[in-house]
Amino acid sequence: MKAIRFAAPIPTYIATLVAGKISRTLYTGALACTRYTEIDQPKLPSERWVRIRTRLGGICGSDLDAVALGASPSTSPFSSFPFVLGHENVGEVVVVGEGVTRVKAGARVTANPLLCCEPRSITPICAPCESGHHSRCSHFTDGAIAPGMLIGTTRGLGGSWGEEFVAHEDQLVAIPEGMSDESAVLIEPFACSVHAVRANLSEAGERVLVIGAGSIGLLTIAALHALAPTAKITSLARYDAQRTHATRLGAADIVPARGDYTKALADAGGTRLLKPIIGKDVGVGGFDRTFVCIGGARGMEDAMRVTRAGGTIVLLGNSSTMNGLDWTPLWLKELTVRGSLCYGSPVHTSAEQGAFAEAGTLIASGAAPIAPLLTHTFPLGDYRKALATASNKGGGESIKVAFKY
Repeated sequence: MKAIRFAAPIPTYIATLVAGKISRTLYTGALACTRYTEIDQPKLPSERWVRIRTRLGGICGSDLDAVALGASPSTSPFSSFPFVLGHENVGEVVVVGEGVTRVKAGARVTANPLLCCEPRSITPICAPCESGHHSRCSHFTDGAIAPGMLIGTTRGLGGSWGEEFVAHEDQLVAIPEGMSDESAVLIEPFACSVHAVRANLSEAGERVLVIGAGSIGLLTIAALHALAPTAKITSLARYDAQRTHATRLGAADIVPARGDYTKALADAGGTRLLKPIIGKDVGVGGFDRTFVCIGGARGMEDAMRVTRAGGTIVLLGNSSTMNGLDWTPLWLKELTVRGSLCYGSPVHTSAEQGAFAEAGTLIASGAAPIAPLLTHTFPLGDYRKALATASNKGGGESIKVAFKY
């Protein structure tokens, strides 16, 4: 079957790193870490797994980081090579293991890609999984399958950047009959935002800032509007199309992220800017809660400047090294900084539990009208164009890109 596979033996990694600096197109190809190739169908790890024929496979920012060798080395122990990329998925069950009871062949599903205790056949399950915090599982490198946190990062399971992948029956969520594939492929990224918002739910009337208006930033606005409807949401957005989506999804104020926007951002949140002896303005007062949905130091710097003393900053943007960042506001303003990963609670104990299941319900009910965020689809063979479109936000039209089979 056709798939886009990633492997990073040291010689290939070094060669790809050098070549990619010359041209981003060289991050993929026959001699690169990321290759479009023919591979064998993944096998079912046990009788409780199913094989899924992919219908749509989304492109996540973390996937783009992997292709461009920009992911933090800290994540490498939670992967196993080679693996087929892609964790955002919609597909049709085509092969069912003998022990599967929850789904039948022909079902249209999306798989929660977390590879925590249950898919790994770990018994007893760890304390985080027992308490519903599956994103904090202690056993992402253990058990019956190769190390990896997600489908799409793990050897032998395939991923949604391939024609087929496998999943444990406990990972599966049925797609409602009236929901399109184009909406369903957004369940996984939307669940990340639902989890972050649920874990840091705004109180009535709070001022909330969302930094970044790529797919995760816009999905976070949608989650805030659905789950905390009285919050006053401000979006810091770079491009016109992003600002249009942010307004449609519930942002009350939009601050264009162009030029020196510090004063405009401070005014939106009620921050008073003070001049230090040297350096950038220091902020007093401001937003009650800030969601940082971009990587890099600038987003965190903005968040610490315009979040009020005692406020909360939530990191969703896969931030890693932040060179040159002054952390003084963190202690000076007694800020709380929290990370957010994936979806927290499981999907397989009850339809009422888990951000993954809730994300699907919010989309199906119309409470989160996010389908227009899927702006582009490409055949798998057009992977170079797909990756270029997903990576290049210069025109502002690309929000979420997916492979369509």
